Amino acid sequence: MIAIHNKPAVLTPLNLAVTSEGESVIITVGDVPLRFHYEDALKISQWIRMRAKEAKRRAGDMSRHWSALATIDGVME
Repeated sequence: MIAIHNKPAVLTPLNLAVTSEGESVIITVGDVPLRFHYEDALKISQWIRMRAKEAKRRAGDMSRHWSALATIDGVME
């Protein structure tokens, strides 16, 4: 029999929020808002993405995510 394990949620939508205001991006963790200029927020997002890919690789997960595949022949008809 295959065991199914549910991972506990580390962050939930209730204690993490990302919003924008003018040229700023505001990340709120719990009750603590962190405000970044959009250029800095883009850098941070790339750092997080790189480290997440490293962690995924170390965990042995080599899967790729495909959200959708479509053939668009005849779209203009």
